[in-house]
Amino acid sequence: MNTVKTMTHEQQERLRSVLTAAGAIEDPELPAGTYFLARSEGSVVTAYRSGKVLFQGHDCDRQIRLAEGILAHVEPVSKGFEFPIVGGDESGKGDLFGPLVVAAFAARDESERREVVRAGARDCKLMTDAEVHTVATRLDGIGRSSIRILMPQEYNARYAAVHNVNILLNEIYAELLLELAAASKAHTVILDKYGGRAMALWKTPQSFRFVVETHAERYPEVAAASVLARAAFLDGLERTARDSGVVRLPKGASMEAQAFMRRLASDKGKDVLRSVAKVNFAPVKGCLESLF
Repeated sequence: MNTVKTMTHEQQERLRSVLTAAGAIEDPELPAGTYFLARSEGSVVTAYRSGKVLFQGHDCDRQIRLAEGILAHVEPVSKGFEFPIVGGDESGKGDLFGPLVVAAFAARDESERREVVRAGARDCKLMTDAEVHTVATRLDGIGRSSIRILMPQEYNARYAAVHNVNILLNEIYAELLLELAAASKAHTVILDKYGGRAMALWKTPQSFRFVVETHAERYPEVAAASVLARAAFLDGLERTARDSGVVRLPKGASMEAQAFMRRLASDKGKDVLRSVAKVNFAPVKGCLESLF
């Protein structure tokens, strides 16, 4: 199966980053006119300096979808946004187990923003765990970043004081974004919308332009924050499992995760849930109330 796409140099560079983050191996020696050649099991992707990208192999559907996603991605209109730009996003809000993580990332100029794109930053929901960790490592040393990790016990204590996860997010974002905006002298702060309260984040006027949008991961700064938050969440989930003496804790809040929670509570006692799970989740509340 051979498929050809036409991409700009920047789109090719982004594809290259995404492929290598997913484990593809680049050939060090390239034929004349070739920009890069990346091999994965069952597929070969050859990018030419002319802009053509050739996909070959019996198992290259995923690589083609990645290219199509990059081609469909519309670079955000500047809308008058001025650098430095800070982006914010969170991870773990919908996960029964593990921490809630909020991250912010600042790009000082257009050059730094391009570095973020080359590093492969994008919406973490479109990435595997391995890709998240690879791209998070690449982002180290680019721009400025700051992360807040609320492990389950701290999350549960802070939630108990406000009884609303979006109010809790407001508190954390207000601390984190203001700190990074001041450190980077930001002119623009962009936040991925997480609820109706997000627009009312600030009690007093700020010196920067504040933008709240859905799907804000299209902005590289928010995409970088998304990746950093997810990497920290995955690490925190592992730490939560290790500290509670289990091999692993499932991601999400699926029926599988809920069944695991009930087995864990049955094996170790209900109090373990307060140190591994978010107790405001209805399944956790039900488990605490009904098992014992």
